Amino acid sequence: MSITNPYEQEAAQRWPEEYVASNLKLKSMSKKDQQKLFKLGSDNIKDVADLFILQKAADSAEVQKLIKIHYNWVSVFWTPNKDAYVGLGAMYVSDPRFTQNYDKYAPGCATFMAKAMSIYAGENLSN
Repeated sequence: MSITNPYEQEAAQRWPEEYVASNLKLKSMSKKDQQKLFKLGSDNIKDVADLFILQKAADSAEVQKLIKIHYNWVSVFWTPNKDAYVGLGAMYVSDPRFTQNYDKYAPGCATFMAKAMSIYAGENLSN
């Protein structure tokens, strides 16, 4: 396993089992499928940001539909339970490296995403 960037190194140290499993899943995909997957993730962020800009509620059907897509996207790499998914949302806010991915579309979008993820987790996931 070669680690090519500090984020990978951090993930490998913090979540070793999940890191290995995620890499195996990703490596089993063609480059084209990997590109499609990452585009889906980027598009999802943009779509959530668009609804945030339109001032949709985090618990609205439109937002929760996108959060379900996000959860399914995350689950390609790792399937989080309720607490883990809420924790991921919290990391989107607490870690500026993640925050910038959401807030580049609209300041405050990372916090909105975390709130929507918490609602989704509470209604759809268990521990």
